[in-house]
Amino acid sequence: MADALAYDADSRTPVDPAQAVSGMQIGIVLIGISITLPLMYSAGELAQGMGLRSALTATLLGALALSLMSIPAAVVGARTRLSSYMIIEHTFGYAGAKFVNFGFGVFLLGWYAVTAELFGRTLFLAAAELSTLALPEWSYTVLSSLIVTVTTIYGFKAIDRLALIAVPFLLLSLAGVVVLSLRQVAFAELLNMPGTGDIDMPTGVSAVIGAAIVGVVLTPDLTRYARTTRDCVVASFVGQGGGMCIAYIVGMIPVLVWGELEPMTYMILMGFGGIALAVLVFATWTTNVINLYSTALASRASVPLGDYRSVVIVMGVVGTVAAIVGISDQLIDFLILMGLLVPPIAGIYFADFYIFGRRDFSEEHLADRPAIKVSAVLIALGSGLVSAWLYYAGASITTIGALDALILSMLAYSSLEFVLGKRAKQRS
Repeated sequence: MADALAYDADSRTPVDPAQAVSGMQIGIVLIGISITLPLMYSAGELAQGMGLRSALTATLLGALALSLMSIPAAVVGARTRLSSYMIIEHTFGYAGAKFVNFGFGVFLLGWYAVTAELFGRTLFLAAAELSTLALPEWSYTVLSSLIVTVTTIYGFKAIDRLALIAVPFLLLSLAGVVVLSLRQVAFAELLNMPGTGDIDMPTGVSAVIGAAIVGVVLTPDLTRYARTTRDCVVASFVGQGGGMCIAYIVGMIPVLVWGELEPMTYMILMGFGGIALAVLVFATWTTNVINLYSTALASRASVPLGDYRSVVIVMGVVGTVAAIVGISDQLIDFLILMGLLVPPIAGIYFADFYIFGRRDFSEEHLADRPAIKVSAVLIALGSGLVSAWLYYAGASITTIGALDALILSMLAYSSLEFVLGKRAKQRS
């Protein structure tokens, strides 16, 4: 399945059912995707700002919300056997899908920049500890981005396969970090440690959701390989929910025990040294190759300027500049924003599929639809902006901004489609 996912990402044809796999297999892939440096940093910031007890509660609530939002998206993928790009194109129209993909490209580029900055910082800390090099931190960010960009152009196939080896080692390494940390401070004692109070519960839950919300909307890319609806449920709870719980828990405990937010720093304190560097660097290298690869695909789908290699280079340069500027300093705010602006896209294709029963995804049907479905594009943009305004005004309906955005977009789109459909019938 890994090869198919890597090289059939922009396919316009349904997946052959003979390629279908179990929900557990898809869930394991999603867990591997969840273990990234930005999520570890986000987990550490939540633990410091909320205290472990509240941070764990926020993680569980966020993971549950992600799982529940992922299930309908997963089922759409399994029943259509199509990639998320094709589903979005059928919902928003050919030209409308370009607007959506442009938005995805912006978010993915931001995620690439965050990861690039943290990757460079990890190399900087490792060099300071393990060698006598005295280069500025930004130079490591540039170096790491150069490696990622070159790999994305020439070596994606190799790095994709090596990732299958790196992820298990990363999980074992992080499990060891947690176990050794709990030998220093008892879990019960950690639970009673107060946070700084800088992060409240709605903000914490929104940050957890925002960290994976793009993946939820793009769940069909994976679940088009699912065998049954039950496999979609398993993949959603094991992958989206379980993956976030694992990523956040292993990122919280060491930060509180060792008093360090940097994974490289607390791993060095624990004596991991070179092993920690190898695991973190390779895992982050792999993750950011996928980030840049996805950014390039989304960018070319929305604004086809130049070939794939040129787009990768341009996106790599822009992302590196953003990383040097210091985008990770606003990591929590960035995650919250993603959690508010992305869910309406899923809400609209949920409504199309489940409420209006528009399940004809043939090329002939797509040709009959307008190039841009204005109602869908406007509702997606408007719902995201309104949800963001409600959240920052403290007027959230469900207290979880992502759910507000999802529900609002479904209701607004359904209402508008009903009115437009009724008018069309009256005219005929």
